[in-house]
Amino acid sequence: MICIVDNAIPYINGVLEPYMNVIYAPGDGFYDVLSKYPEEEFCLLTRTRTRCSQDLLEGRKVRLIASATIGKDHIDEDYCRANSICVANAPGCNSSAVMQYVFTSLAYSGILPETAKDRHNSTIGVIGAGNVGEKVARLAETLGFRVLRNDPPKQKQGIPLEYFSLEEVLENSDIVTIHTPLDSTTRGLAGKHFFSAIKKGAHLVNASRGPVVDDNALLESKKLGLFICDVWNNEPDINKDILQRSALATPHIAGYSVEGKQNATDAVVRAVAAYFNIAELKDFTCRKADERHHLDLSGNLKEQLLSFFPIGETDILLRESPEKFETIRKQYIYRHEFDY
Repeated sequence: MICIVDNAIPYINGVLEPYMNVIYAPGDGFYDVLSKYPEEEFCLLTRTRTRCSQDLLEGRKVRLIASATIGKDHIDEDYCRANSICVANAPGCNSSAVMQYVFTSLAYSGILPETAKDRHNSTIGVIGAGNVGEKVARLAETLGFRVLRNDPPKQKQGIPLEYFSLEEVLENSDIVTIHTPLDSTTRGLAGKHFFSAIKKGAHLVNASRGPVVDDNALLESKKLGLFICDVWNNEPDINKDILQRSALATPHIAGYSVEGKQNATDAVVRAVAAYFNIAELKDFTCRKADERHHLDLSGNLKEQLLSFFPIGETDILLRESPEKFETIRKQYIYRHEFDY
């Protein structure tokens, strides 16, 4: 058994070596390794940069794909099901990190009201109230915002929270933040209808997936206020007009926290342990200590958030060299999250 591991997955070196042959490769280098060993069986530990499609997998003896990511849109799950390839991911692994990104980006952009009184008069719309979105909603409510959740699948499940239609959220929110997965129902969700329905002057945060937003519709919008963008269509070849339109622009690093990366590595190692029945790794954790910051809700929120996460530094790097999107992302130094 050969386990190909994306060499950008942290905290994993040496963990699997006692149990199988491990080969580390860049995200775009899996095809070469698979081709080199046509008779071997494989498990793949990936990130979003490895497109696990028929082109990569056909004719290969792949038994497991475990992705150190929240999303699975880079994996052709239909193909995997049809070919008995087990798929695992790390749902919620970096949800607190993305929540941190949302509030830090609002603070940096001057959108986050500092006083409780002002927050009581402001509404945040959360589109996609799953692992990430619900954490955003809960902190927003704790800070005094009115929160409007939009999540049709959860609403159908009868979860005891109040949900609103997309139109209600767009018409009544001062800030809209998107946290949906990318699938056939959400691709291009923020299109012409979305931007025509949005409240005039409302601000938008996208820290989900780039293709959820239609670039042309966004650029044509006359109603949208500030736009905060961490995820992009056609990464890493990003739209320079969208970069210019963004009040804050980062290279898909919203989830890049120490704790989020540790959670993701734990998840893929445990997936390997469960599939191959490796008892010693079934409860694996790479966390040595909890080093989270603490957010004092009665203190200066902007000052604290930007001290935990100096987000403007990354914005400057991307604006100066958008062609280095992937390099900036790879060299990003993981930050610690906060609790409150």
